Amino acid sequence: MTLLVLGISHQSAPIDMLDALAFGTGEVGALRTDALTGDNVEGLAVLSTCNRLELIADVTSFHGGLADLGNALVSSIDKEWQDIAGHFYAHYDTQALEHLLKVSCGLDSMAIGEAQILGQLRSTFTDSLQAGALTSGLSHALQQSLRVGKRAHSETGLDEVARSLFSAALEASQGHIGSLRAANALVIGAGAMSGLVVAGLHKEGVAATTVLNRTVDKAERLVAEVGGRARELTSRILAEEIADADLIISCTGAREVVVTREDIQAGLSQNPKGAANKAFVDLALPHDIDPTVREFEHVALFGLGEIRTLLASSASQRDAAVVETVEAVRTIIEEELAKLESGAKERAVAPTVTALRSHAKDVLAAETKRLEKKIGAEIDEKAFAEIRKSLHRVSEKLIHTPTVKVKELAVTESEIDYAQALMQLFDLPTNKVPHAIAEPETKVATASTANHVEADGVRPVADHTLDIVEPEHFTGRTIRLGTRRSKLARSQSTAIAHQLAALTGWRIEIVEVVTEGDVNMSPLTGFGGTGVFVSAVRQALHQGKIDIAVHSLKDLPTTPEAGIQMAAIPPRVDPADVLIGRDGLSFAQLPAGSVVGTGSPRRAVQLRAARPDIEVRGVRGNVDTRIAHVRDGRLDAVVLAAAGVRRIGRLAEATDLLDFDTMLPAPGQGALAVETRGADSPFALDNEVMVADAEVRDELKRLHDETTDLAVTCERAILSRAEAGCSAPIGALATIQGSEFVVEAVMADDDGNLARTRQVAPLPMTPDVDLDSGSANQLSITGKELARLADELGTAAAEDMLGQLGIDPAQSADHLTPVKVQEQV
Repeated sequence: MTLLVLGISHQSAPIDMLDALAFGTGEVGALRTDALTGDNVEGLAVLSTCNRLELIADVTSFHGGLADLGNALVSSIDKEWQDIAGHFYAHYDTQALEHLLKVSCGLDSMAIGEAQILGQLRSTFTDSLQAGALTSGLSHALQQSLRVGKRAHSETGLDEVARSLFSAALEASQGHIGSLRAANALVIGAGAMSGLVVAGLHKEGVAATTVLNRTVDKAERLVAEVGGRARELTSRILAEEIADADLIISCTGAREVVVTREDIQAGLSQNPKGAANKAFVDLALPHDIDPTVREFEHVALFGLGEIRTLLASSASQRDAAVVETVEAVRTIIEEELAKLESGAKERAVAPTVTALRSHAKDVLAAETKRLEKKIGAEIDEKAFAEIRKSLHRVSEKLIHTPTVKVKELAVTESEIDYAQALMQLFDLPTNKVPHAIAEPETKVATASTANHVEADGVRPVADHTLDIVEPEHFTGRTIRLGTRRSKLARSQSTAIAHQLAALTGWRIEIVEVVTEGDVNMSPLTGFGGTGVFVSAVRQALHQGKIDIAVHSLKDLPTTPEAGIQMAAIPPRVDPADVLIGRDGLSFAQLPAGSVVGTGSPRRAVQLRAARPDIEVRGVRGNVDTRIAHVRDGRLDAVVLAAAGVRRIGRLAEATDLLDFDTMLPAPGQGALAVETRGADSPFALDNEVMVADAEVRDELKRLHDETTDLAVTCERAILSRAEAGCSAPIGALATIQGSEFVVEAVMADDDGNLARTRQVAPLPMTPDVDLDSGSANQLSITGKELARLADELGTAAAEDMLGQLGIDPAQSADHLTPVKVQEQV
């Protein structure tokens, strides 16, 4: 469960805007139903009060959930999103839970500590539960917020110092009409708020109370215990009662004005008290009382706007007792938040623990069965029973420490996903992990030319949720394609699966492999460097779990791995980097002091060189997570690879395309690599496997692009040469420009000093070659000669930059650590 709160309140918007966004019961239901149709909203509760509207949702992603909630909201009101967006706030995950606890305790209320919000929140929970709109996680979050709110009121002096809207209004009214003990009060409406008002008036000793309501029975029930009067709400009776009342309070749930200007004029015209002052209190939203009442002599109107001002300027808000109580409530919130976070982490790891035990049970059963077949006839049943017990004890002892430790570690302050780590270490099948919601059925699509989407940035290149890609004409062979679990990795891998299935007639199964880069969320430079996203996928190839692997080429180590062969490098997508900034800001427009997030040392040094006045901060996570950091205000901007943003269809959110003078890309950025087992792989020693792998490699040649291969060979030669001698972030871009092969590169040393170079080499070509095509396929030299040329050019670029930085290549290996440049999108 991931919590998202989209809200607007008296803290962020003027009363007239809150007035326009006041939702009735039926409208809340319609809004809730509409929002739940969104792809990213799994559960929703709508809290609508006189001074706040909050959509409390269980979402699958921040950005998608925010879009679904915003769309549902805009379709429910007569306003454009751009007109109201600046007054809305969004809280996500832990921040959302913390906000919910503050709301339940009354710390976010207009009158700090008021208890009415608890009842409103309870009604919201009940209504949403009855409507079937809550997930188990959202239900738990709401119930816990109610519990914490009650605890705050029972364990602190919150009730003693809290000032409700009504109490503030009474104080202001007394200043206008005098003592309440001599006043006649008129209450309009007979709802829950009116009940609180009647009880409060009685407590204050008001001389007489009359309640008007369209249904007299409800009004009579309200005044039964206080000895007041109940009358039907009609224009004539309303005018009569206004004439006789000193204090008029309205708090109905009507969507239109209840007390009109004409009603007030009629009452004042027959006022038996002559020029006596009258105080009108409007506790409703939208407002019940015509605001032009302020024009009448001897009349004062206290609406929510005036009450807010009174509360904000009240000296009691600064009293030591209030400060002490508020701090005590905040301490409770901090304690409870820590407990709830720990509980959530424990619940999250529970399915993995169950999966481990289930896996151990299955292994034990299989081994016992095998042993029984082998020696069962030679051992009597009693002895074999002892063997079973011993095997069971061994199994229990082996898994006891991991299951206990993973629960302990899950609640520690760490960026490591221990549950996923446990699954990877024990190679647990994902289908052994139970979920509260049933796993969806295998998702299958048929490959065709229509399924192949170019990386236009508008649409994802493929559906990242697919499990199988079927060809239109199946030729009888199934290939398993391994990929990382991220949305981007699965999207680009599934796009390759579509192309391969369409070309070959093979069925392609998508196999998700969890890597250390997915599990460990600490900075990339601190836990393994080169190959952190690659090793687990390659291991799956070695073990025969998959037949081909798709990687982002820039993730690959430059040193070849035994048993693994590069089979294809498809055409490169945009190698540039893009900036996604808040409020549509470009890189140049970011104010001084702006915080820009990146997980790349290469980007960090180039950003600082271009804008020394900004702060560059490390950030990890997928594209959605990083963009969410900008949307929720944690960062002013993030820098991402344009290719990745294009491939998942979110290029429209980029606010700037960084030119290559500002930001050179990582070697191989924008390109993909498709690997297979090599002939020297231990798994390929089987002749049948070897023949099958050779056939796969032959077919993959149809996806290969020579121009991209040439460019990334040159770029990676720079990286390879740097690995031999220094620890340095590197950017590089190689291109064919007419008859020349050009590479531009940048390198930084440990102190952030930059060296930049541009190297050019002529390309030998046949006289009839079309130079404008820029295609390496038309070059007169062989592929091996091209690769040597690319490698030499890249090496020359590396040597030039090493020289600029004052590093002796012959001696650097003795005192400088190898480069470990590892990037995500």
